[in-house]
Amino acid sequence: MDIFESPDNEIYFALFLCTQGSCEMVVNDRLCCLKAGDAIIKSPLIQIKVKHKSEDFNIVTIFKDEIDILAPIAEVNIDVVQEFLQQNKFYSTCTPKEQTDLLYRKSLIDGYKEELLTLSQSSKQHTVVQNIIALLEQTTILEYARIFLRQQDFETVKNEKERSIMIKFVFYLFQNYKNHREVSFYADALNFSPNHFTRIIKKASGRTPSQWIALVTINQAKKMLRYNNTTIKDVSIELNFPEQFTFRKYFKLYTGISPKEYKKMNT
Repeated sequence: MDIFESPDNEIYFALFLCTQGSCEMVVNDRLCCLKAGDAIIKSPLIQIKVKHKSEDFNIVTIFKDEIDILAPIAEVNIDVVQEFLQQNKFYSTCTPKEQTDLLYRKSLIDGYKEELLTLSQSSKQHTVVQNIIALLEQTTILEYARIFLRQQDFETVKNEKERSIMIKFVFYLFQNYKNHREVSFYADALNFSPNHFTRIIKKASGRTPSQWIALVTINQAKKMLRYNNTTIKDVSIELNFPEQFTFRKYFKLYTGISPKEYKKMNT
């Protein structure tokens, strides 16, 4: 499977670094060529399809996490986040020093994530390590933003109002999907009627708000179901479904199989 086409990638934010070779790809319907030294981001708003890779092409994942890892940065400066999530150029060329720095950050993040797997989820140490990972990822995002913004020609960047609204919706969705799965909630929060809001999101992303809500909810459910020690009841409670039956019905509606069948196939 291609690194950009992991089944979880639709709702994740990721940063990749090409270390050698080249890759021709279509990014949001725009053809581009990634080469050694280029860093590229992947988010729910950025669709990547690989067309051709050189034989020596190699790319590493600096980190991959849920897009709400960006929330603390967005709260301080949404403009910075919007710049590299909605621009037409989705990659940046790094200097050798910047490449070394990104790879070092990757080693730190990977090390803490390995440690996290050995810790009890209820322990204080687990919480501390989780926070360390989040801070490392956030500073890495800011470092990428610094590299990215340095290379942009802002005079040629068009104002994409719909995508700006879409970005705000995505962050708001990740913060609230466990408690609110109604389109009207998000439309009200962003001061739109549900119908107008649906048209904006559909135009900006190709999906309706309802489809986004289902996508995020189902992917989170799948993620939890893949853990051996997590029961279907646990998932239902965590996602705030009124009862297991409602969760099972919702899950099967969007996946075609029951949570029990999915868990059996993936654990």
